[in-house]
Amino acid sequence: MRRISVIALIGISLLLLPAAALPDTADRVVGSLGEEEEEEEESPFGPNGSDDWFARQRLHPGAGDIGANLARAVRGAKALRDGHSLTAQAAWQSLGPGLGGRISDIAVDPTRPDTVYAGAASGGVWKSTDGGTTFTYAWSRDLPQSTGALAVSGNGTLYVGTGEGAPGSASYSFPGNGVYRSTDAGATWQHLGLDGTDRIGRISIDPTNPDRIFVAAAGKLYQPGGPRGIYATTDGGTTWRQALAGVNTTTGGIDVSISPAEPNYVYAALWDHSRTPAGRTYGGVGTGAYRSSDGGQTWTRLGGGLPASDANNGRLGIAVAKSDPARLYVISADTTGNFQGFWTSTNRGDTWTKITNTTALSSSQSSYGWWFGRIFVDPATAHHLWVPGVPMLESSNAGGTWTSNSSAFHADQHAVAVDPRVSGRVFIGNDGGVYRSTQNGSLTGSWTKARDLSNMQFYTVAVSQQDPTRISGGLQDNGSVRSWAGWGQIYGGDGLANVIDPTNHNKVYACAQNGACVRSTDGGNSTSSFGSTTSSRRGWLTPVVLDPSNPAIVYYGGDRLNRSTNSAQSFSVISPDLTHGTWATISAIGVAKSDGRVVYAGTEDGRMWVTRDTGASWREVTAGLPARFVTRVTVDPTDANLAHVTVSGYRNGSDLAHVFRTGDGGTTWTDISGNLPDAPVNEVVQDPLDRSILYVGSDVGAFVSTNGGGNWSPLGTGLPVVPVTDLATSVASGQTVLTAATYGLGVYQIRLSGAPANDFTLSASPTSGAVDPGGTATATVTTSVVSGMAESVALSASGLPAGTTATFTPSSVTAGGSATVAITTSSSTPAGTYPVTLTGTAASATRSTTFTLTVNQVGGTCTGTNPTDVAIGDNTTVTSTIPLTCQGTASPTSSVEVHIKHTYIGDLVVTLVAPDGSAYVLHNRSGGGTDNIDKTYPVDLSSENRSGTWTLRVQDAAAQDVGTLDTWTLTL
Repeated sequence: MRRISVIALIGISLLLLPAAALPDTADRVVGSLGEEEEEEEESPFGPNGSDDWFARQRLHPGAGDIGANLARAVRGAKALRDGHSLTAQAAWQSLGPGLGGRISDIAVDPTRPDTVYAGAASGGVWKSTDGGTTFTYAWSRDLPQSTGALAVSGNGTLYVGTGEGAPGSASYSFPGNGVYRSTDAGATWQHLGLDGTDRIGRISIDPTNPDRIFVAAAGKLYQPGGPRGIYATTDGGTTWRQALAGVNTTTGGIDVSISPAEPNYVYAALWDHSRTPAGRTYGGVGTGAYRSSDGGQTWTRLGGGLPASDANNGRLGIAVAKSDPARLYVISADTTGNFQGFWTSTNRGDTWTKITNTTALSSSQSSYGWWFGRIFVDPATAHHLWVPGVPMLESSNAGGTWTSNSSAFHADQHAVAVDPRVSGRVFIGNDGGVYRSTQNGSLTGSWTKARDLSNMQFYTVAVSQQDPTRISGGLQDNGSVRSWAGWGQIYGGDGLANVIDPTNHNKVYACAQNGACVRSTDGGNSTSSFGSTTSSRRGWLTPVVLDPSNPAIVYYGGDRLNRSTNSAQSFSVISPDLTHGTWATISAIGVAKSDGRVVYAGTEDGRMWVTRDTGASWREVTAGLPARFVTRVTVDPTDANLAHVTVSGYRNGSDLAHVFRTGDGGTTWTDISGNLPDAPVNEVVQDPLDRSILYVGSDVGAFVSTNGGGNWSPLGTGLPVVPVTDLATSVASGQTVLTAATYGLGVYQIRLSGAPANDFTLSASPTSGAVDPGGTATATVTTSVVSGMAESVALSASGLPAGTTATFTPSSVTAGGSATVAITTSSSTPAGTYPVTLTGTAASATRSTTFTLTVNQVGGTCTGTNPTDVAIGDNTTVTSTIPLTCQGTASPTSSVEVHIKHTYIGDLVVTLVAPDGSAYVLHNRSGGGTDNIDKTYPVDLSSENRSGTWTLRVQDAAAQDVGTLDTWTLTL
């Protein structure tokens, strides 16, 4: 996690601080200058930190649900890739570095020797099979790369909660889409639901029953409501129920723990918090610690010395000791993030004792305790525990005294895992990767850092024009690093803008947060600070750009544009404030190679400018562009009037685009977003060998257009769906070499040999259909020209289930044309869901798309149960629901089993309501003074479709008596 610049500690002098005063390796350690700075305070003047910088780009007015937007964009990227044959394309190569980035959780496999899993903040899941010495990527490229929680059951099944539970402020946290399971040690993955939860804080598995799992779902950060709280499953994730809900729409689950010795005891922490682009409220009345003694059926908010409900209660963490189930611990921050307290209980949470020796604890949490908020108890010793903070803290006497780590490992701790197979082996995860102890996690002992963990969060990348293997880049929380020195640092802090002189790769430039930059003439071995610049504000990522025709000319953008003619030794200001004068700064600079007097500048608040006289005068050319964060401007090397601009954000149903072109110096702009997935676009570059070819990097990968933006295709193979934050081009052996910075999986590089001269796309509408056996599903198959000439395309289908045929009318089209496909099943076609591949084959390319065919189940049993108690008040009506996904129609011999506790069932009317609203009265005030209903009602539901939400409605139609709807089961 990023800490504000050292400005917060030592003032503006950081801008003149020599590089020698900062850490000179990529592994930032606790105690080094610039490492323990205070978290940046929220500013009314705009995005000062990484989270603010990321969030303001993606949360423009009307952006809507960012988690749903990202999920839709990922689907769009996958659909675009599935519609293209990539077998002839070059493959991306991961270049690392394996330095280790932010880890959100760690889990040790109890069934496989030396197997350890690490969840990366935005880089998926990583696996070690050598006891944490080295790691390899063990996640799917198509899944959300942000992980929040890991857990391994007693039978070796691995569960992953996606979406980092700790919300970003200084480091951005991308949302996820629920929980995944792997039964083969990470080789394959199955989605288990809980979509819309966005962020998972913890997963706890019953050690006596591997199918019984609790999940703490924090919920959406930027929107209230939606799925959040504590969820439970008893069938390994096939179905879920909300076991504990918050008191309001901003309270979610952040921690949960099944007592290993007493599995019916479950402890949970709820956290009331929310975020907007303008500020955060990381606490509220919904925050609290809870206990269930009946396996999660009922819950009690814990008091007895813990803080009462209050708007100032921030994030909580709770833990129970395995060796002493009566021993509990709680840590809490207040709403602002300051340390609030640490408590322990020796009677399962009935009463609590506040620990008074908390100086080390308070210091460790800094001013952002919501970034940590966890406690880890040694499973063998109830008094031995670890508490993450900026440093890690350890206590061997239940919090009586504390030890802070003196070992040189990275700051910002997040996870601890004790190896159940190897005595004394303990792992920790922090913002610098994974570390291993063989001395029972003693912070005064030695620790070994894992290798080959390439979950690095790059903002920028720069490449030598003489040697494309010579790469530098800016890393979140790990400085600016260089490949030619073992990925050691050029400069510390958070690494942001990095530039390599195209004529001399020993001349390099590197920046930390908020425009603190250095220059070097010996490849980064020694550095000097930039000369003084003139600006009232400098952005988190302050852009630094060289004049491509004279790289001694350096441009630097605050709220005003600065220019140097002597390689950043001194600067002069050449523009007024180009923003609206509030919080924003310049975010993108483009210099014309054909005419160095022409410079374009875009801003964070959506303004675009151009000067044609090196800043003597400026013309605003914003008209035709959306009022959104400008991420990049690239000027054609041969035509100063031809430029491309990218903007961030999501369309969210609007007609706003992401990529634009001007051919008249900004007078007019043309949308060339075309078929790109609806995701923030972070970069656009032209191919150095063919200026009609464009490459873009977005939040869901990299894409190419071979016709100037007319159409877009996925670029290469092997690149996961990860944010590509920067692209750099170079040429080697007559080939274009493209290097990508990713925010979560390090640096990737691809050597391009060119796209097919004639190419097309293939799509189907609709993309799915459901039929009964013997039925026919139809779709329109559409082709369009991507590049070159239109060729004849022969159409075919594969992956059809037994007894099914596909007929295309016509059977072939000229690229740009359409056909109808009829997929006809037979009465013997088995029920199920089948991905049918529709393929178009031309002389120069083969393209395909997927049509999902569902053959409904006709007949058979479909059953669902809702065991959640619902109180029946006097003269009230209550409901309980069962969602079913079975296909086909219900049986005429369907049944409803109902269990209601009520002292006078003659008061009750019980009705089954079908998904279409049809009502079936099961019990209508019969039975007089009889107590309770425990009965199975037969009902003819043959006119109803089984799929949908079924509702049991219970009305108490008379006074005096109350009761409880205990459970009900529906069999169709």
